Amino acid sequence: MAQSVLTGKISGATGKEVELNISRDVWYQAGNSVYCELKPDGSFSFTVPGTDPLIVTFLYNKQPQRLLLSPGRPLHITFENADLSGTIKFSGKAAAENMLVYATFPPRPFFLKEFSAQNTFGKMSRDSLMQVLLPAILKEADSLSLTVTGLPSSLTSALRTNIKYYYALNMEEFSIVMDSYTGNPAAFAWKDTVMKITGVPSMEELNVSPYANYFLYAYSKYKMAEIFQIYRKDKAAGTKIIEGITGLSFDSLRTLADGYGDEAVGLLMAEKVLPPAQYERLLANRIIYYSNDKELAMARKVMSLMKKDGKEKNDSRQRLTRLENMLAAGKENSHITIHTGITTLEQLLAPYKGKLVYLDIWGTWCGPCKQEMRYAPQLKEQMKGKDVVFLYLSNDSDLADQKWKEYIQVNNITGEHARITGDAIEAIWQTLLPGDPARRYPTFFIIDREGKVLVRNAKRPSDEGTLYTQLLGAL
Repeated sequence: MAQSVLTGKISGATGKEVELNISRDVWYQAGNSVYCELKPDGSFSFTVPGTDPLIVTFLYNKQPQRLLLSPGRPLHITFENADLSGTIKFSGKAAAENMLVYATFPPRPFFLKEFSAQNTFGKMSRDSLMQVLLPAILKEADSLSLTVTGLPSSLTSALRTNIKYYYALNMEEFSIVMDSYTGNPAAFAWKDTVMKITGVPSMEELNVSPYANYFLYAYSKYKMAEIFQIYRKDKAAGTKIIEGITGLSFDSLRTLADGYGDEAVGLLMAEKVLPPAQYERLLANRIIYYSNDKELAMARKVMSLMKKDGKEKNDSRQRLTRLENMLAAGKENSHITIHTGITTLEQLLAPYKGKLVYLDIWGTWCGPCKQEMRYAPQLKEQMKGKDVVFLYLSNDSDLADQKWKEYIQVNNITGEHARITGDAIEAIWQTLLPGDPARRYPTFFIIDREGKVLVRNAKRPSDEGTLYTQLLGAL
């Protein structure tokens, strides 16, 4: 009764393994996954420790399916190789609840199927949003909750909790559509209403729902946005409130944000707006996130905010120790070179005359930049022995210098590295992309053997074969 069991079989399996993503907060991160090699007949099995029901994501050939696992209720799934979601069948004690999960949790509910300016719901007036759309969403969520019957009370409660926060989280994301895509001025009023009618998740809810855990993060950001709205309207009053909450001067908070990002300030403030247990859970969740992303500096900073000893803190310490060990190995890697004192493009490229250079302009604050880094090792292996230099130019502030170096070393990003900011990197941009005012991160260039730009906006590492062909052609 302290573990959940998932078994299954794939008809005509062609893949080599299946994956179970056990995320605390819904979103996929490879660090949250466990894997099982398929047997010759296509069968597999997982055992997941824990005493609470748990929503997980099963993946095969990048096809996902949400499942509800719970102790004492084994689940068996079968499906055809080419069509996980279309042919999946459930058996075992946990079949009933998983048929409900299958029917209840689509990738997006009806009001969020279009995450773009074409979302007609996002163009509704404030009155229509509050008087027509919101009641319709709440009615759908309530009707789904009412279908959850005939199961053990712990499962009934877990499913209803997940339905509640699945809709709350999607309603919160709907405000992004209104704010960023349809330009609806009612976006903040919508978010304000959603947060107030949902409230802070209880610890019982957080223990059984990844949707509740991500909503907790969204709720803490919303409370910060409330305070910063005051600051935007009245800087003196806002500054006083922010300094009062954090116990730090505004200049100190700016320094903190420059070195670690705005979230470091947000998490300081969250302590004052969340109950203690929920605050500790939020910190533990963020350490999981930053550990999986191999961002040691932020994981270390978040860890310094944790106060309560216990399992969460012990788990966080173990994650931090793994990162510190990776940092120590990265510092010893002779294939990582970090350059300092560079201010011009000429200085940057001078050591590589006679070689082809693949230049990546990025920043540790840039999510897509870090995503692209994950495709680089395979590319470098393909280009091994060829006359190509992998050169990384970061736009990180001086205060983020340690964060930048540690990210490179922990993530074992082999190649040549430099950091340039301010007017100096702007001058480099103007040379690389004359007449183009856009500054897109990441952007890639191929520099020829004479130090001239050969390809502007080159293919990304995630383009895999096309980039490989592009580099071979340039050679």
